[in-house]
Amino acid sequence: MKYSMKPLKYLSVLLILPLFMSSCDYNLEEVSKDVNNPVNVHPSTILTTLCINTFGIEFYGVQPYRTAWQWDQRAGGGHFNFLRRNFISEYRRIAWCYDMCAEADRVGDERYKLLAAYFRASWMFTTTRLFGDVPFTEAGTGRQDDPDYFPKYDLQEDIIAALLDELKTANEALAAYEGTSIQGDIIYDDIRQWRKLINVQRLRMLINCTMKETIKGTPVKEMFAEIVNNPDANPLMENLDDSAIRHESGNSENYNYYNDNNFVSSYRVSKYIVDYMSERHDMRLPKLAEVMMCLEDTGADINDFSNYKGVIPNPGANSDNNNEDMDKGNQSKLNRKWYLEPQGPDAMNIGYPEQEFILAEAALRGWIDDDAETHYRNGIRAACEFLGVSDSDINAYLEQDAIRLTGTDTEKLGKIITEKYLNFFMQGGFEAYFELRRTGYPDFSEYLTRNIDNLYNDGYLPLRYQYPQSEIDNNNENVVAAINRLDKGDDRNSRMWLLIGEDPLFNPDPFPFRYTE
Repeated sequence: MKYSMKPLKYLSVLLILPLFMSSCDYNLEEVSKDVNNPVNVHPSTILTTLCINTFGIEFYGVQPYRTAWQWDQRAGGGHFNFLRRNFISEYRRIAWCYDMCAEADRVGDERYKLLAAYFRASWMFTTTRLFGDVPFTEAGTGRQDDPDYFPKYDLQEDIIAALLDELKTANEALAAYEGTSIQGDIIYDDIRQWRKLINVQRLRMLINCTMKETIKGTPVKEMFAEIVNNPDANPLMENLDDSAIRHESGNSENYNYYNDNNFVSSYRVSKYIVDYMSERHDMRLPKLAEVMMCLEDTGADINDFSNYKGVIPNPGANSDNNNEDMDKGNQSKLNRKWYLEPQGPDAMNIGYPEQEFILAEAALRGWIDDDAETHYRNGIRAACEFLGVSDSDINAYLEQDAIRLTGTDTEKLGKIITEKYLNFFMQGGFEAYFELRRTGYPDFSEYLTRNIDNLYNDGYLPLRYQYPQSEIDNNNENVVAAINRLDKGDDRNSRMWLLIGEDPLFNPDPFPFRYTE
């Protein structure tokens, strides 16, 4: 792995450094400084940049939501073609975390170092879930430009354990700074809210380990319960306002990320979303999709669910039905707020609704002594409130038999994860995909016609991306060691550590067909 991660270089395009002229007399050293390539930047600038990249859609864009079947192209086709991809961009952001720590030391503000723990955990946890074992302890060490620098690949279990420890330490240390705000923070106005976010990240990481009994010998459920059962030491989010919401008012650049003609010409909401929400009279649907194209600008009632129709993403024979609908305009685009408004909608990649769905699942599994349905309903209500659904419509939705948390434990898990999936519509990055991979929910089985086609991975849900070719070429010894730890080698169907094991609540009829051969 030959990194070229110069965070200050990448950040320089974002910086304007004022030159205060107090005298006309300069020495050679002063006039030789390149103000466009600063040697130091205030950590607040790096914090702002990390917030923009982590809590918006800038990095991963809209493709993860196609992977999770929230939308697809107008003719369908599914997005299962997981092959090789690079991870240098993830590591660039991880390197920014190290630079924020260095700059924090320079200006003498420990808070930036503690917040860097959150961002590093967020990006590292996503990276290891996409690939498996990845560089960690030797990544971002400052030797990126050394031609003989080839970092080892750490075990996924070791990475997760270390990140959990770092987040625990950051949460405890930030307690001394509660009531303060920090320069460069565009998400929160109080350090206590960062503590809540850090603890939700810890819960997110642990709930991803439902196929594992222990992490480095410590029971997963005990680690989870330790956080939840001590709210004084581990504050959690109390309402939607505690969420890490990236508000877009005043952000002149946001529209550029959504200003894509494909939203109009090609992207369509999935049939699963339309059918599920229509059957349950879910008033989030008009917030997520437009009426069918043939009804646009006709005054069609947006609250009439018969006016919506989704596209079938499945690459099997059933996708042929999309062609007729496409020709007749019987397909619904994604809501125009993503492509016609001056600014795109606010983003909530991690927040209170997700926390409540995590707690609901933990209660269902017996990890905590709490009421699963209460947390489940809290999550639904907050997810609906975020989209602007009225209280009366939320109450009506919650009182339906199809929504109540009833049935077997596996069926209850299906309801929890499906609502979590809906909360992640066009936000959350790869989280909806990770949940589908982990639990088998939402259950898309009735929309499936298995297609034996290598392009679509023979109908299976890919479990990982293959390692970058640059790693095969330049860091072969270390990446091969990681590949040899995978059950099927460097294959998109190989099981990483997180996915090895059994979960008694896993969907018995999952989408796609569970790959066990």
